[in-house]
Amino acid sequence: MKDLSIQFEKIIENGSPEDIRILSEFLENLEKKQAGAFTTYLSAALGMTREQQNDTWSVSIPNTPFIHNTIDIPHGGILAVLLDTAMGTLANSKCPEGFGAVTTNLAIHYLTVATEETIKAEARIIRQGRHTMVIEGNIFESGGKHIATSTGSFFIVPKA
Repeated sequence: MKDLSIQFEKIIENGSPEDIRILSEFLENLEKKQAGAFTTYLSAALGMTREQQNDTWSVSIPNTPFIHNTIDIPHGGILAVLLDTAMGTLANSKCPEGFGAVTTNLAIHYLTVATEETIKAEARIIRQGRHTMVIEGNIFESGGKHIATSTGSFFIVPKA
């Protein structure tokens, strides 16, 4: 493994202002994970925030070059992670004690490009059974522009 301090110095020395800003945001979120503000490295890396409103959950991430693809728009895989996280968070919030929900199927339709500073996915239950749930997820911009829509099936399993 490389000496991290040498690697860090090279990145700082050769980095563009955008590289430095993204690195700084990443390190701030890693510190927050260490302090317990994020539960996973993925949520820390993406800067996820979660919010519950009645029977729905929403998950938001900043729309920065960190999540962009080679044509400088948000990567579809990142939007899939955002939708799956919103729907999975909702599914897990509805599980009985000692159980969790895992995704068994996820279908996404990408409708247009997200352009706002924050990308937010919202999830709501379509059907909840004893062993499975079907959940709908959507990404809308604040002006109402529909970015993506999805459905997912979740299997309720005992926690290990």
